[in-house]
Amino acid sequence: MGARFLRIKFPISNCMFPAAILSLFAGVILNMPVHAGEAVTCKPGLEKFLAKLNAGQQVTIVALGDSNTEQTFHTRGALNFVGLLQCALLDKYGANKVIMINAGCCGEGAPGGLARLDRDVLRFAPDLVIICYWDGNMDALRQIVEKVRATGKADVLLRTSNPVVVPNMPGVKLPMEINKEWPKMSTGEVAKKVVALAGELGVPVVDHYSAWMAADTEHHGPPVSNPNKLWMLMSDALHPGPLGHLFFYRQLAPYFGLPEKLPWEL
Repeated sequence: MGARFLRIKFPISNCMFPAAILSLFAGVILNMPVHAGEAVTCKPGLEKFLAKLNAGQQVTIVALGDSNTEQTFHTRGALNFVGLLQCALLDKYGANKVIMINAGCCGEGAPGGLARLDRDVLRFAPDLVIICYWDGNMDALRQIVEKVRATGKADVLLRTSNPVVVPNMPGVKLPMEINKEWPKMSTGEVAKKVVALAGELGVPVVDHYSAWMAADTEHHGPPVSNPNKLWMLMSDALHPGPLGHLFFYRQLAPYFGLPEKLPWEL
């Protein structure tokens, strides 16, 4: 089945760019093909959670993480991946079937998430906890996963962070290649450790870091058709913008048996 590029309608009031330009970014610059008519598949790992949802029962999801989980100004008023996932689940399962709680906290590492786990996560008796920290504290991350699983109720889905990207900003001259991953950052090593921890503990993991790096290297068009590469996914060097969170959703969707296209996309 042939692939066709996305065209996404973003309300102009929610973005810094006209809708037509963002549509071009999502469909051409980001080089994110969507295969029309393909069956939606479901990756393993969330069987207990999905069984409850498919049985018509209400479920609760808590997203725990840092500033790339908490809803912030970096999406320019658009939904981040948490909201996008909730919209897709609403479209599939109907109203009031999924209670989505965003427990992100800007500037926090895994020890902070562990410290507030009872207050901000476990008291909601979640059926699924989605966790992402990029600080590299594997001991704290392990404790979070183990404490969540000790409830006997919740599934866990780990995520790796996006790469840190060298910005392409007018008037800013940096001694490294713009639009690429920032050199000598530890994000890639942390991502490998998160993937390894997930394998050790037997929980699913969405490796956003590897998906983003693959998207950067697998662009087959001429440079002029993708001049900014990873930078177009970002709000600043650390934080994804609206298109970055859309890309996050694309990689999360298969674990929920959801289509990569959201309901309002052309």
